Amino acid sequence: IRFAFCFPDTYEVGMSHLGLKILYSMLNDRPDTYCERVFAPWADMEKMLRERGIPLAALETGDPLSGFDFAGFTLQYELSYTNVLNMLDLAGIPIFASERGEKCPVVCAGGPCAVNPEPMADFTDFFYIGDGEASLNEILDIYIQHKKSGGGRREFLEKISDVRGVYVPAQGKRKMKKAVVHNLDAAFFPEKILTPLVEIIQDRACVEIFRGCSRGCRFCQAGYIYRPVRERKPETLIKQAEQILRSSGYEEISMLSLSASDYSACDELIGAFTEKFSPDNVNVSLPSLRVDKISIPLMTKAGEVRKSGLTFAPEAGSQRMRDIINKGITEDDILNGARLAF
Repeated sequence: IRFAFCFPDTYEVGMSHLGLKILYSMLNDRPDTYCERVFAPWADMEKMLRERGIPLAALETGDPLSGFDFAGFTLQYELSYTNVLNMLDLAGIPIFASERGEKCPVVCAGGPCAVNPEPMADFTDFFYIGDGEASLNEILDIYIQHKKSGGGRREFLEKISDVRGVYVPAQGKRKMKKAVVHNLDAAFFPEKILTPLVEIIQDRACVEIFRGCSRGCRFCQAGYIYRPVRERKPETLIKQAEQILRSSGYEEISMLSLSASDYSACDELIGAFTEKFSPDNVNVSLPSLRVDKISIPLMTKAGEVRKSGLTFAPEAGSQRMRDIINKGITEDDILNGARLAF
């Protein structure tokens, strides 16, 4: 199976995405599959491709996207939708799903925006809704058998429509359930992480400490679509961090989650990370923190190697607005958090 992981933004943005690195390695771990990356070109590169009649190609081999079995797009934010269509056009793949023939790749889409698939339904053969590690291998297992039997794309889409998390727009709307990884400790995580060739937006090693959020802030899409909350054990995270740092050469490790300070063993984990990695001058970076959850020990441990920035998210300028959006913090929390950080 030739699978093109398509990120509808530039290399610098796409290579900052941990999900790309996990699924890329997971697919390439299969003996019957090889996955390559495709990014949206900058305007000057697009102009050159169009002038010279060069189709959009994969990064690893330079083979045209149109020759792959799958073109899988990750929908991280709505403003990238036009890039999806532009990438299909640059590749010479019909934009509308209804116009694609048997020789065209199966165009699929996943990511957080796939939970609201209808805006992209006319252009997508199937959506994968939920955690990529959960059912993606099942879809490829079905495809391998289908490919051996010489079946067409319509029959393949019918076969996978019963897989949890799969929505095929051509078959009409229906109620469905997202694919969920219940045990993150057992979920696939690469032993060697993809390392970028140039400086990227988030240029550091990352471990995902937990998935989901229990807060329920009313404006937050991620807080709802990634439920339920699932944590990784500290020992799992230390092992993953060791593997990433060993294979990448990064000097900073970041803890990825929707709210790092809500991790049940946050102080213990930061202490363990600092003790293990500070002798090698590896900095432990914390993402956006809940201002009502910080502590002096937390701040002290996080700043032991070298001082890094702190981000607090009050989200609104008045208590009335914070209450409306269910943020659950007061002005005293904000001032006290700033005082502790200082």
